Amino acid sequence: MPTSTPIINALIVEPNADLKYPYQFLSKKYQLTRVKTVKEAIKTLSSYSFELFIISASFSPEKQVLLLDAFKNCFKDQVIPLVIIVDLSVPLSAIVGTKWSDKVCILSATASRKLTLLTVESLLSV
Repeated sequence: MPTSTPIINALIVEPNADLKYPYQFLSKKYQLTRVKTVKEAIKTLSSYSFELFIISASFSPEKQVLLLDAFKNCFKDQVIPLVIIVDLSVPLSAIVGTKWSDKVCILSATASRKLTLLTVESLLSV
């Protein structure tokens, strides 16, 4: 009998509802919850448990800090890997300075399937 891989819950905070990549590359073992606003994300954080946090660099630095702070406060006992997605169609993206306990990576919306999966898997295995 094959063993099933546990589902990994991931929160995606992405204001561009039309941006499909690299999100569609995440395999079936990911349960994706996608919200468009920081307010929705903060509300969602209090309702669910997540193993992966994906945010867009399209948010202002202030909103990113607000979001990261809320996420950190919801998961005080563990460090959840963080992926920051840069949408290259946005003229100005910001990436806030964060070390995030060395569990952070940056991907562009043009990242290949292989790069996306390898990067996310490596973050989860650290």
